[in-house]
Amino acid sequence: RVLRFSSASFDASVFEMIHTFSAGATLVIADPDIYGGPDLTELLAREEVTHTLTAPAILGTVDADAVPSLQTAVVGGDVCPPDLVTRFGPQVRFHNSYGPTETTIITTLTGPLSDPAAITLGGLLPGVRALVLDTRLRPVAPGVLGELYLAGPQLARGYHQRPDLTAGRFIADPTTPGQRLYRTGDLVRWQTGSSTPELVYVGRSDDQVQLNGIRVEPGEVDTTLTTHPSVDFALTLVHR
Repeated sequence: RVLRFSSASFDASVFEMIHTFSAGATLVIADPDIYGGPDLTELLAREEVTHTLTAPAILGTVDADAVPSLQTAVVGGDVCPPDLVTRFGPQVRFHNSYGPTETTIITTLTGPLSDPAAITLGGLLPGVRALVLDTRLRPVAPGVLGELYLAGPQLARGYHQRPDLTAGRFIADPTTPGQRLYRTGDLVRWQTGSSTPELVYVGRSDDQVQLNGIRVEPGEVDTTLTTHPSVDFALTLVHR
């Protein structure tokens, strides 16, 4: 019994549906006015939901002890806080996932997490290629900070009727002629000392922020605000 929590306009909703239908499972559709907290906890318990894929901020509002039917919880779209692993790790199979919309939702996935001090983005899913490059597009050594670039057959063609944005994010692959890379803007490093290579998220190379799994460009908000004749200067910050 899989929770359909995402809006139909959000790419994760496709994953929720495919994940459900390909297994012959039941899709539990949340009412659009449920945002988390006691309402979401009650829905998960009442409908005996067994699998969820949500943003960490959403799952963080759920009482782990009040949803005994939950077997697997996957989070993605934002940084996974250690507190979630502490709360849900002993109760369910808890996984952290990563993947921009431009690379078809999910590109990396961890195994079940139980140690809040050892959270990674996980290893690559089949068909995905990942390069961690420096500012000159040269691969960095394992353990060294660099920017993450993704490639593979799941890569989008670009942004519809936005050649300027497409050119800035979809670049020629310097290692494979004729192939393209997607520049994620995420700073990562390859984890050393593990049997399977995993990526560790460190931060952003720009000022983009994640808000409940939704990407927000503060600079775009600033630009829009300053088009108003009464606004001389604008600075957009995330307020919790």
